[in-house]
Amino acid sequence: MNVGLGTYAVEVDGLTKRFGSFTAVNNVSFKVRYGEIFGFLGPNGAGKSTTIRMLCGLLEPSAGTATVGGFDIHSEAQKVKETSGYMSQRFSLYEDLTVEENIVFYSSLYGLGEKDLQERKAWALSMAGLEGKENLIASSLSGGWKQRLALGCAILHLPPILFLDEPTGGVDPVSRRKFWDLIYSLSEQGVTIFVTTHYMDEASH
Repeated sequence: MNVGLGTYAVEVDGLTKRFGSFTAVNNVSFKVRYGEIFGFLGPNGAGKSTTIRMLCGLLEPSAGTATVGGFDIHSEAQKVKETSGYMSQRFSLYEDLTVEENIVFYSSLYGLGEKDLQERKAWALSMAGLEGKENLIASSLSGGWKQRLALGCAILHLPPILFLDEPTGGVDPVSRRKFWDLIYSLSEQGVTIFVTTHYMDEASH
């Protein structure tokens, strides 16, 4: 995926979101360099998820501007979606589908061909530690396995920019550590990672 021109992977200026009289995100501005792990720290209800959904092209801002991979979130939302991966805090898995069915479903959303699907499916299963467990129903997986499977599904299309919304919430400390090892590995490969968290220790790494 070719990203647009620009120095920054994510550039935000005065981003605001109102729901009626309630302001969820108020005049937020920041910049994220290519290849950076950017921690977006704040308590629950601070507007982190709303911000990330606007940056993913899933929610229209009330005011302000932003680009992701050089693409404008207002006028080039589809390009933003193609350029980025998004993992929500609920892991975005279909609980009644198997591990393999989840991977196949997400690959179809990204328009992957059969050859790419087989390669990326093998990678996702290996990365998540789910080889040999392809036929398990997603709802039966532990929190750590669900977390890694959701990450694999979010990056099947090899996006250069990855948005993670509270990715370690509800998982045990060992799973958190393993997950961050994966994040560091992706960063070393040049992926820009934007992660929301309310864990101070994660944001400080």
